[in-house]
Amino acid sequence: MAFSDFQAKQKQNALLAVVRDYFSKHDGHLLCLSDDASLVSLLRAIVKDLSLPQAGLLSVIPGASKALKCITESYEEGKKPAVFIERMLNDIGDTGFLIRQFKDSFPELKILVMTTTAEKSRVMLLHEAGADSFILKPISRNDMVEKMAAVLRPPGALRQLLDKARKFIIRNVSAEAMLISKKVLELKPDNAAGYVVLGDALRLSGDVHKARAAYERAHKYSPEFFEPLQKLVDLARETGDKERQLEYLKCLDALSPLNAQRKVEIGELHIALGNTEAATQVFDNAVSRVFKEAMAQVAAMTEKVAVSIQDSDPVQAEKYLRKCLELKGKDLSADDIAIFNHLGISLRKQGRWQDAITEYQKALKISPREAGLYYNIGMAHAEGRDYESAVRNMQKALSINPALPESSARLAYNMGKIFALGYTRDKAFQCLETALALEPGFEAAQKELELLKQQEQQSGESGAL
Repeated sequence: MAFSDFQAKQKQNALLAVVRDYFSKHDGHLLCLSDDASLVSLLRAIVKDLSLPQAGLLSVIPGASKALKCITESYEEGKKPAVFIERMLNDIGDTGFLIRQFKDSFPELKILVMTTTAEKSRVMLLHEAGADSFILKPISRNDMVEKMAAVLRPPGALRQLLDKARKFIIRNVSAEAMLISKKVLELKPDNAAGYVVLGDALRLSGDVHKARAAYERAHKYSPEFFEPLQKLVDLARETGDKERQLEYLKCLDALSPLNAQRKVEIGELHIALGNTEAATQVFDNAVSRVFKEAMAQVAAMTEKVAVSIQDSDPVQAEKYLRKCLELKGKDLSADDIAIFNHLGISLRKQGRWQDAITEYQKALKISPREAGLYYNIGMAHAEGRDYESAVRNMQKALSINPALPESSARLAYNMGKIFALGYTRDKAFQCLETALALEPGFEAAQKELELLKQQEQQSGESGAL
């Protein structure tokens, strides 16, 4: 084993140990709210790797309406839950309101959001709602373990001190909270969270000016940290300082521009300050934002209807999916790649693999480095028996995301089979072995691998002759 491989293995073992400790030492409990079967399978595989009794370690939430109940029950059982949630769910669309509800009810809850987009404004809105981490799909097992370890790792010494200070603030004991936060800042002078806690303690003691200075120092050291700006807005609102309140709200809006409710608040402040024209512009933006979100919800419901009938009536599914794209209009983004993927599948079920490729290529114009689209194009070419093009697109998918086969045993098997048909045996072996590593009882992958080995042996024998 090369030294770099040894180091990678050691790192992975250390990360797995963090996740294992979350369960074994801290009564951890993973909850998953997702309609993505491959994500659930991936989480189950990771939990299995921990070599712990698996009962009660991972629970799949049966639907969005049951989510808060499942989290509450987990806490009542003395567990320490962490929630995996999709950014978009077929039955409700955007889950931002759920994430905020979870965090408002349980501030200490860890929330990991699964998303297909790295669009900063969207990510920042979810972070503002309460998300602790974002996981870009598809993701390999190793990368998922790394993300989980980062969130589930126990708090360090400074974090523990600040948590202690926050408890004093809740109990209205400002002096003790101030002493602890100052101690933290002596150890780490640029700690933004330390300045926030210091600001809270000063605010509690009645020293508004020093509290504002502490929050502003926190913002200086961590410009993308929401809490200092939110504290500054609250402080300005309490003191009736509308100009400062507007200034800080604008900073938040620049950081997270998709929050329509905040735009309304900004507009109301403009009116209060006599800036009618500026208020109108902000209100127009807010209405436009809400309208887009409403259309997105309608589109999500249309997509759900299409997916539910895709197997039984692909022609009708195609109609609904095209309606979904029509509703989106010019607002298509990387988040909407799934619509094109479902449309392509519906067309392929009708035997129209060329039309499916046309739709996938439209999606590539929106997200040109989407490995899953090249995979689907490869699958469509294979259905049309154009194996050379199929292999070329599978290779492109791998060049963009080498870990793509690790996201699903079925996906790895399909890639392996196409590589085998295209006489790209080295990649066929790799993909099929990955499929079996993810799902050891995968009979079709085992048979395909054995067939490849026989062909390899026969090639070697004929070469020897």
